[in-house]
Amino acid sequence: MPILMLFELALAFLLFMAMIRVIHGLNRYAAERYGYEPFASPNAALMCIPSVLLLTSLSTLPSLATLGPAEPLLVLKLVVWLLSLGAMFLLIRWRTTLWIAGIAAPILAIAAPVVLLTVLFQRLSR
Repeated sequence: MPILMLFELALAFLLFMAMIRVIHGLNRYAAERYGYEPFASPNAALMCIPSVLLLTSLSTLPSLATLGPAEPLLVLKLVVWLLSLGAMFLLIRWRTTLWIAGIAAPILAIAAPVVLLTVLFQRLSR
């Protein structure tokens, strides 16, 4: 393996671990202060669908060289993702603060399957 590839792999792992630390720290802080966990299992499970919609949308994007009019299905997927992001933001904002919702909602909208697995493993380890 080239050195650059190993460096990228190590950087990706460190970013992943930092995201896990943010998730658990923010969850703990919100639970202690507001009695609500923004990364609760139901929230993460609910956001798995929009997260998968976003990932499938990004994987089917045409290359920048052949960029043309957007496909209606692609636009629909992105609109559903944005509406889900907004709804989760409002739900978390209703129960906690603006900055917690501003951090938690995008993480849930983008990486919900990862969040769900880490929250479930955390629950099972107790």
